[in-house]
Amino acid sequence: MARSDAWRQRQLPPEFLQTWVRNMNGVAPPIAMLHPDGRLALIGREPVAKDDMRWHLSVRWADPKTDVGRVPTWEEMVKTCHELRPGVPFVVGIPPQSWWMNVHPHVLHAWETTDKYLLEQWRKERMGQQPT
Repeated sequence: MARSDAWRQRQLPPEFLQTWVRNMNGVAPPIAMLHPDGRLALIGREPVAKDDMRWHLSVRWADPKTDVGRVPTWEEMVKTCHELRPGVPFVVGIPPQSWWMNVHPHVLHAWETTDKYLLEQWRKERMGQQPT
């Protein structure tokens, strides 16, 4: 999958940045990236545990003309991860409903995984596509 050079960085709203600084204890805020096809991604490294920073992508799709949003398709999610962080293994988590916390409609999240057993399984079952 070819890397897209069409992504452009966008400014995050000041209110978002103020809330981030107040709640994230010195963790750098994510970067907002917009693709002309309507994909919007927030990308950054966030702490998963002490001394364990991992990539986190929040992805939304919106019509570039109207800003009417929807959940991104699987293909849009995959393209976003591969284009913005090629070579990083991501998972899309589905926690129990009692853990849900997403207050943003139409957003899916991908997290970098370091699960050695899952990564080993993926390597065993790979089909040999062009690396990203």
